[in-house]
Amino acid sequence: YKLYVEMACNTLFGAGDGLINPPVLDKTFTLSQAEISVFHRDVFELILDIETLHDMAKHLPEESERGYIALYTVNDMINTIILDDKASYSRAHTMAEKFLQQGNGQGHHTVHAMGHAHIDSAWLWPYGETIRKCARSWSCTVQLMEKYPNFTFTCSQAQQYYWVKEHYPKLYQKIKQLVKSGQFIPVGGTWVEMDGNLPSGESFIRQFLYGQKFFKEEFDVQCKEFWLPDTFGYSAQLPQIMKTCGINRFLTQKLSWSLFNKFPHHTFIWEGIDGSRVLTHFPPGDSYEMKGQVEEVVRTIKNYKDKGRSSKSVFLFGYGDGGNGPS
Repeated sequence: YKLYVEMACNTLFGAGDGLINPPVLDKTFTLSQAEISVFHRDVFELILDIETLHDMAKHLPEESERGYIALYTVNDMINTIILDDKASYSRAHTMAEKFLQQGNGQGHHTVHAMGHAHIDSAWLWPYGETIRKCARSWSCTVQLMEKYPNFTFTCSQAQQYYWVKEHYPKLYQKIKQLVKSGQFIPVGGTWVEMDGNLPSGESFIRQFLYGQKFFKEEFDVQCKEFWLPDTFGYSAQLPQIMKTCGINRFLTQKLSWSLFNKFPHHTFIWEGIDGSRVLTHFPPGDSYEMKGQVEEVVRTIKNYKDKGRSSKSVFLFGYGDGGNGPS
């Protein structure tokens, strides 16, 4: 076998001195150790089962019957598992599976979980590293889709698709097939996830013009939503520009991160200067890179500020900025 190790001389958040300072050009890195491990999927899945059920017992309300049943189930699993007897692993896994297959009633809040990998096109690393981040994250995503046909992944930024098409053509062809099947979902309709405050109106229009053109030519997709989770400002012209470009829905996140002014809604109509309106959603888990943990799901439901008006919300999971996406 040939093993290839990909390396880049920067951390997850770039090569700067701290979080937002310019790159340090004379910084050095040392590879001091590399390990090869054997992956036991049955053990991995059993750990996930136990962590999930334990977290349900811990995070669901005290009066929740489901939380109590989770507690008793995980207790029975622990009593069933014998470390030296691999057959006991599958027996314990079956116990978890039986519990997790129980559905909720129709009156409950519905959380729509979507795989995601938020990657800044330009930040404190070279463009070459952004290209590698896209390839790493999306190739892992494609492999997951081959194994889990119900798994869906939302992906914005035409520029990043263009880079992968140019540098990783085989991966790109797989992505095109998965776009057709509805698993790999192009979103946003813009060339990159741009700043929402500083650019001129013409600059915004060009983002949609070139983004929508690319998605239409490459995938025969016309995006109906503007996807901008990570921006620190929003021009009041944006609803008018969105509507002009065939967009009637908007997803964002950062406004909900304000330390001082907590926005009072998660699903609402945003009306622009000229009266144009777009349906807007902030994922109530307050993150666009959640890990699929029980606590995050509970937080999503508890946080949701529009109960009664709407019973649906978006849950975006996956490691961002080149960290692999969903795992």
